Amino acid sequence: MKLTIEKNDLSALTSLVHRAASSKNTIPVLSGLLIEASKEKGLTMTATDLEIGIRASTDQAEILEEGSVLVNAHYFADFIKLLPESPIRLELNRETSRLDITYGRSSGFINTYRDQEYPGLPIDHMEYRFSLPQKVLKEALRKTSFAAAVTHFRQVFTGVLFDVLEGGILKIVASDTHRLAYYTYNLEEKNLNPFNFIIPTRTVNELTRLLDDDEDMIDVSFSDNNVIFSKGSTLLMSRLIEGQYPNYEQVIPKQFNTTLTIDSHVLATTLERARTMPTDEKLKIHHVQFTLGEQEIIVNAFSEAMGEIKEVIEDFEMQGDIDFRIAFNTNYFLDVMKIFAAETDKITVQMSGSLAPALITNPEKDYYLYVLVPLRTSQ
Repeated sequence: MKLTIEKNDLSALTSLVHRAASSKNTIPVLSGLLIEASKEKGLTMTATDLEIGIRASTDQAEILEEGSVLVNAHYFADFIKLLPESPIRLELNRETSRLDITYGRSSGFINTYRDQEYPGLPIDHMEYRFSLPQKVLKEALRKTSFAAAVTHFRQVFTGVLFDVLEGGILKIVASDTHRLAYYTYNLEEKNLNPFNFIIPTRTVNELTRLLDDDEDMIDVSFSDNNVIFSKGSTLLMSRLIEGQYPNYEQVIPKQFNTTLTIDSHVLATTLERARTMPTDEKLKIHHVQFTLGEQEIIVNAFSEAMGEIKEVIEDFEMQGDIDFRIAFNTNYFLDVMKIFAAETDKITVQMSGSLAPALITNPEKDYYLYVLVPLRTSQ
């Protein structure tokens, strides 16, 4: 294998792919980056730890000799990133089993692994299911994935659900059982049999890095154990989380006693200030209490050890029952308010007393909602 390529092109491709390689030393080849040079396909790189895999190609390389080589992904990426901006020559020395790297009058080499042992991505067994614009998928993941649990005894809650219903309705959902984020999109493919799958949040993070904010489509292919998201010459494969996701529709409240419409920026900044109050010894999480009245809303954050913040909001509209208190996890409320404050001036909070889940929405967009379970607090 022999090729030349500009440093920026090589670094961009490497940084895109190498993150899928394993950082553990238990199986050395899984920490590898497979580099393939083909005059027909250009320069292709693949990395996988068997849980996630990324493959991408570029036609910006001059292929002098076809071939392939497997090198340590993270070392190669770190080294290439620090090279000067100039043409780089990669050449496999078969006698010494090393990859020679030449840049200007300087050079180095990296020892190689045996690429015959490298596992291939299970692309051939995948079935195309649907496609959607990149910016839609990116927005959906940004607005839902943060609600997934970091750890949970039911692993399904640590991932993001893709639920395709009859008529081509896609619902993307995440929940840690204390909150739920829900995004709906109508796919172009209408004759789909219902199916669903759950991807890990690590996959979400890597997928978001691949997505652009444009209308170009990304294809989704699916099998029993894996899913592939592909655009152009780049694809991301992920193993799926096994298990049945609970019926999320049941936890979305449908009837309410109180509807509050309030300035999203005022509420977001109020929550920001409330979060500065440390947790107390009783509840051990940041929490904020709302006292709802006809003329004012009092927002209170209290810490027995540190002090108290009390703010009054007078600019709001409220219908239904008033004069009650309700408390929320401050961080959980603020997470969604940052999203709403960036896109709308007003949000709606619908409630049914102090203990029932609240529904938070943008009244101008009906395809996204957030369910937040109140806290039980004696304060």
